[in-house]
Amino acid sequence: MKKFISLMICVAMILSSVGAMADSDSLIVNTVKVNVSSGSVTLNDEGMSVSAAPYVNQNGDTMVDMYALVNALGGEITEKDGVYSVTYDDVEIKYTLNSTEVDVAGQTLTISSAVTISDNGTVMAPLRFVSESLGADVTYNSESGEIVIVSAGGLDSGVNYKLLFKYTEKEKIGNSKEHWRFTKTDNFDMSESSYGSSYRFSMNDISFTLRSQKNDGTSSLEQYYLSMQKSYLSSYNRNVMYDKGKGEHNGVEYVYTKYRRLDTVTEAYAYKTDEYFCFITIQRSFENFETAKENTDVTAFLNSLEFDYKGGDEENTVDVAEIGLEKQLAGEEKSEYVDGNYRWSIKLNEDWSVNEYYGFYNKVTVIKPTSIETDDNFNYGYGYDYDDMYYYSSYSSVRDPLIMISTYSNPNRQSAADWAKKNRDDYEKTVNSEKYKISEIKETQIGQIKAYYFEENYSEDENEYVEKTYYMNYGDFRYKINLGYDKREEEAEGFKESADAVIKSFVPGEININELGDALESDSDIDALNVLNEFKGDIFSINYPCLWNISETDTGLLLAKDRSKNGMDTTGLLSVIFPNFSLMLSAADGSSLRAEKTSLSYYDDKLNKSTYTLEEYMYKNIAGMLNSSSSYLNISMPNEIEEVTLMGKKGYKADLVLTINGVNNVYYTMYFIPYDSENLITVIKACNESEKNTVYENALDKALNSLKLS
Repeated sequence: MKKFISLMICVAMILSSVGAMADSDSLIVNTVKVNVSSGSVTLNDEGMSVSAAPYVNQNGDTMVDMYALVNALGGEITEKDGVYSVTYDDVEIKYTLNSTEVDVAGQTLTISSAVTISDNGTVMAPLRFVSESLGADVTYNSESGEIVIVSAGGLDSGVNYKLLFKYTEKEKIGNSKEHWRFTKTDNFDMSESSYGSSYRFSMNDISFTLRSQKNDGTSSLEQYYLSMQKSYLSSYNRNVMYDKGKGEHNGVEYVYTKYRRLDTVTEAYAYKTDEYFCFITIQRSFENFETAKENTDVTAFLNSLEFDYKGGDEENTVDVAEIGLEKQLAGEEKSEYVDGNYRWSIKLNEDWSVNEYYGFYNKVTVIKPTSIETDDNFNYGYGYDYDDMYYYSSYSSVRDPLIMISTYSNPNRQSAADWAKKNRDDYEKTVNSEKYKISEIKETQIGQIKAYYFEENYSEDENEYVEKTYYMNYGDFRYKINLGYDKREEEAEGFKESADAVIKSFVPGEININELGDALESDSDIDALNVLNEFKGDIFSINYPCLWNISETDTGLLLAKDRSKNGMDTTGLLSVIFPNFSLMLSAADGSSLRAEKTSLSYYDDKLNKSTYTLEEYMYKNIAGMLNSSSSYLNISMPNEIEEVTLMGKKGYKADLVLTINGVNNVYYTMYFIPYDSENLITVIKACNESEKNTVYENALDKALNSLKLS
């Protein structure tokens, strides 16, 4: 929950639509099997009573007892004047006896076979359409000769449009107002529209989000190009960019960026026409990265795009501009939630439900509607969790109680007890002790796993916010579970018991690490360190790991493993004013590399301008740093100064070690390289003791060796 607000802002920038979720008062998930040859019908592998045996009619459609099928799939059916009305999840489907026209939520569709009455008076209906109109999946098992119908446990908000697109002969989907159109495939599906100009489509496990924006002349394609790269590679999105570029499609200019994260591949495109910008985001899972990034369905979709569709008499196009799509966002209700990516499950109760809109990367959020009236002026004071470092934040946040479950890898085999202790100690050192109270670490049992947790209480005026954080290990992975709520929630009967029941129901499963890709959140990006991005600045160019952050200052650049962009900009400015400041600040950061062009000129006591030699500047600065030592901060130089070659130029290298309170060591390698007669280049490589001689230092060395003058 710590990164909640920032993550919400980030996701809002990236995703332009949100998939609708099932909303049902009674979630019924059943399996019906129909065997026409034997005339048998089963419900959950038990014999099912039907008034007439199924058969295949002259149109090739399998006809079944309509009442029996609808009831088995959780719907209700009534009849009046030859019109059979089926209702399910507030969606009404009307079938007229002996007519091939069906009304689905106000949309008229034509089906191949009408509802009829059999010789014995049984109402018979086409199996596939009735099943799919209720959200069920229909497949055929060739070995057993059975048609298998699996109910969805609820409809989603776009079911009527899915049927509309499937049960028409039209080949294209377009928007005459926004002037785009594409050719749909046989496995095409449409979920919903989140906003007035945003649509979400899917093909199997591939989802397409299309959004249009008026081209008012205030933005350029180049601006969107840079924005797409920045947003997807921000410190909150553990993405790895593997491709980017510009192109032209049927006379329309476009830019694109491509990323991978965990078990997904994401592509973002921006097209510019005279009247609109058209933004397309494509996301799909993958078992093999190379296969996924070259997916033919994605290529076919992009190649079929048209940007001059104005409507008219084209009979082969479904014009979504003429369909009143509305945003329908409903919470999903389940008795059990299973995370398919990370193989864990929890049991929910009537109070808590999974809200997948609030789930990010390796996190799933379980939410409960609040039972109290909240004070809008109360700042909930969430600590901001960035790579397990906590900082005081003034963000207000959602008032509903939340349980957030996060999955991490455990490359260093850190114990759950040590993990909890590190988080608690870091938290205690960095928060305002007058407002935050932190309990000692306690042990508990979550299923068969021993877990460790501590409680944080944040107080402001008479209000108090409570957060409990649980840590546990299982195999190659570890899990963090956060429970956060306003303390007044405890006044509701059974609140703590219901939350505890959800948490204690957590059961991890076996994860195949090969299915997860190369990047898993911030503490397990080791393999992704080899995926490099190139930065070309005004002075320097460098190849660096895509998951790291880079910033250009007026005099150079700063590459950091953990530091945010704003922090880098500020540090760069301060380092110009106070040359030793960067050494002090980087003690709290991970691996970093700073390269700056610095003047050799100075003014003496009589304000006469003079110029240092490279050696004079180096000795003066190193001496100044060594003389900065104090009882709290000690700076030492363990090795002699060496002559080295960097960026093709011969200069000097010095190693420094900064020790804080005699405990924390930060190692620096400083380079002094000539630039021209009046300037030099200083390069500072900083590495915390915990990352010394690790893959992180190796990655930093690769970046250092790639450093060039632009």
